[in-house]
Amino acid sequence: MTYLWKFKKFPERLGDPRQMRILIYLKRNGPKPLKEISRNLGYPKDFTRRALQLLRRMGAVEVFWKPGKGLEEFGS
Repeated sequence: MTYLWKFKKFPERLGDPRQMRILIYLKRNGPKPLKEISRNLGYPKDFTRRALQLLRRMGAVEVFWKPGKGLEEFGS
């Protein structure tokens, strides 16, 4: 089970420039999981998680679930 974070819009204000960097990264690279975002930007996972949750509440990003395996992957 993987949650993907997707850019939605730039908010009017951001308190931390690292949050803007996360938004720019998502806008340029498309939906990504938390682990990949934190690894590629060099931020701790805890900071990235909190920043993404704040950005979601601001309406700047959205999160959706990507199943690990679809039915077609269980074929005979």
